[in-house]
Amino acid sequence: MYTRQSVERADSISVEQQAQICRDALTARELKSCKVYTDKGFSGKNIDRPALQQLLADAETGKIDKILAYRLDRISRSVHDFTGLCSRLGAYGVHFQSVTEGITLDDSPTGTVMAQIMMVFAQFERETIQRRVTDNYFARAKTGMYLGGRPPFGFDKGETFVDGRRTACYVPNPQQAALMAELYERYLLDGATLGSLVRWLNANEYRTARGGSWSTLPLGRLLRNPAFVQADAAVYQYLQSKGATMNDPVEAYSQQRGCYCYAPLGSALPEKRPTTRKFTDLSGSFVTLAPHAGIVDAALWLAVQHKLDQNRALKRSGSGSHSWLSGLMKCQKCGYAISVVRKPSGMHGHYINCGGHKRGNSICPGRSRVLTLEEIESAAEAQLLIFLKSYRAVEIRIRQRRNVRANQLEASIARQENEIQQLTQNLAHIREVDVIHIISAQIQAAHDRLAMLKAQRDALLYEGPSADLEPYFEAVLEEWQDYTIAEKKKIAKAAIERVLVDDNAIHIIFRADYGS
Repeated sequence: MYTRQSVERADSISVEQQAQICRDALTARELKSCKVYTDKGFSGKNIDRPALQQLLADAETGKIDKILAYRLDRISRSVHDFTGLCSRLGAYGVHFQSVTEGITLDDSPTGTVMAQIMMVFAQFERETIQRRVTDNYFARAKTGMYLGGRPPFGFDKGETFVDGRRTACYVPNPQQAALMAELYERYLLDGATLGSLVRWLNANEYRTARGGSWSTLPLGRLLRNPAFVQADAAVYQYLQSKGATMNDPVEAYSQQRGCYCYAPLGSALPEKRPTTRKFTDLSGSFVTLAPHAGIVDAALWLAVQHKLDQNRALKRSGSGSHSWLSGLMKCQKCGYAISVVRKPSGMHGHYINCGGHKRGNSICPGRSRVLTLEEIESAAEAQLLIFLKSYRAVEIRIRQRRNVRANQLEASIARQENEIQQLTQNLAHIREVDVIHIISAQIQAAHDRLAMLKAQRDALLYEGPSADLEPYFEAVLEEWQDYTIAEKKKIAKAAIERVLVDDNAIHIIFRADYGS
C-alpha cells in the first residue's frame, strides 16, 4: 500500500490513518505479505518521491501484484503523471485500488476511464488551491503588506498598520543604515568597484547581517534594492523601465518612502522567486511603495543604479588588450561582436573576426574585403577627436538636488511617456487612413509636450555655475597619441556606445549628440 501526506495539518488525514484504512480493505492472507510505502512531506504535483519510486521499481521486478491507496490523489495530482503510471502498472500486470473512492484500475476500460476522470478533478483542485494562494499573495503585495522573509541589511523588522491591518515592516537599524548610506556614496567615487567596497568592508571588520564576511554578489544586490531609496518620480520611471509593474501612481512617489519589490508574476509563492537576476531584470515583478521611509536620496540611488547598469553591460566585453575599441565594435551586417585576432608574423595589421560569421554564412556572410584593426581605429579616432573637440567649449553644468517642483515635472514626464506608449500601441491596430493621421498627430503633439517638460525639468536640475572642464578636454586632444590602450579605452567607453563595422564604412554611435 502507498501513503502520502504533504503537510501535517489538523484537518488532514495522517499517513498512519491512511495505512489503517487500506489494511481494513485487505484479507488476512494479504495482510501477511503487505508492505507500506510512505512519502511524508512530499507534494503530489509530481512523482519525484523516494517511496513512490521504490514502489514502482519493486512493481517492475515483479515483487508487487496489487497497490492500495487511500485516495487517487495520494498517488498523484497530475493527470499527465497518473496516465503514465496507469500505463506502467498495466505493463507490469499490477492492479491498483483507491479504497475510499471504490475505484479499481485493472484491465477493464471502465476502471481506467473512471480513474482518469477522478484525476482530472484532483488536478483541478490542486491548481485552484495554488491560484488562491497566488492571488492572495499578490493582493497583499499590492497594498504594501509585509510578506515575510528577513529584512535586508540596514533594516530590522518592526510593526505598522496598512489600511487598518497590522503588518510587519522595515525599521532602519541605525548603525547598518548609516553604513549603507556611506556605501552608496563610496561606490560613486572615481575608481570604486564592488570589489573595492568589499575589501574595505572586510578590512574594517564590518560584518553582514548574518555575521559573515562580505562578497560582491550580495553587496551588489543590496545596492540594487529599492527598499533603501527615498523614491521619487525618476525612481518610478527607472523601475518601470526595468519591466516592473508599478502598483502605485507616479504622483505617490514623493521622495519619502522606500519600495518593496515582489516576486515575478509567474511564481506562485515567495520561496519560488528566482535569485540569479534579482533587481536587474524586473519583468513581471510588482513594485509597491513600502510603509517605511527610505534612507538614501533618490538622485544618489539612481546614480549608483546607472553605474551598476554600465558595469553589467561592459562586464563581458572590452577585455581585449590589442585595441582601445575592444567591446565596442559590432558587425553592421549581423550585429554580432567583432574581436581582434593576434597579428600573424610578417603581417602589418591585425585581423578582425565577426562573431556571426564564425557561426556560419547563414548568419553573416562576412566581409567582401579584408579589414584590419588599424583601419578601423584610424577612422574611429578621427571621429572621436572631432566629437571631443565639440565639447571643449560647452558649458557643463553641475546637476542640482531634486526639489518638489522637479519631482512634479518627473511625474508629468512619466505620465506623458505612458500616454505616448498607449497611443503607439493603439496605432498598431488601426487600418483606417484618416484615424491613423489623427493618432499620429496626437503622438507628435505628445512628443512636443514631453520635450517641453524635460526642458523645464533640466532647467531646474542644472541651475547654478558650470563646471570648467575645458582644460581636461584640451589635455585629451593634445595628449591622445601618448595614451596607453587602457587609457584610450576608458575615454572611448565614456563617449562611444558602439562602432558599427561595414565593408566600406565605419559608423560610430556616440552616447550623446555633438556639443557644438
